[in-house]
Amino acid sequence: MSRRVARPYAAALSKVLEKQGVEVMRQVERELEAVAEALRASPEFLRAFEVPTVPWPKKQELLKELGRRVQLRVEAQRLLAALALHYRLRFLADVVVAFRGLVDRREGVVRGSVVLPAAPRAGQIEALAEALKGAMQARVVLESSVHPEMLAGFVVRLGSRVFDGSLKSQLNRFAAAAARAKG
Repeated sequence: MSRRVARPYAAALSKVLEKQGVEVMRQVERELEAVAEALRASPEFLRAFEVPTVPWPKKQELLKELGRRVQLRVEAQRLLAALALHYRLRFLADVVVAFRGLVDRREGVVRGSVVLPAAPRAGQIEALAEALKGAMQARVVLESSVHPEMLAGFVVRLGSRVFDGSLKSQLNRFAAAAARAKG
């Protein structure tokens, strides 16, 4: 449900900002992410926008103050006002994710994750991203996580594509090949 709600807001914001360029779009993305984090950290503040007993002028005042404190661009402030007016401010984090995806697509970026058995050494993630750049025909940005139960190798997820170079996967492929050779 939240993705369905978030997509139209993200698309509208993207349309408004597209002529200003990717740098401005990334700036707005960071600003909105900061607001989403503030709302996550303060559910009471978010609640003020969700209850109908708080009058709209008071909500507008709160939004203006928030905009001043976070130094939001006017486009970001308008998005927050639209979300608040329709009682959808709780979906701001989802709007940010959808907006980031639109900006990534425009910039030619593919985001993904890599799972490793130990913390990566300096430059390892960047080197892996560079190696995947050719396969994806786009700049790759990876977030890493450590799973010690994974003995060796790595698993990369880029959207629906999975590059499994884990030891477990390699052993499974070896066993399957050995079984076929026997058979």
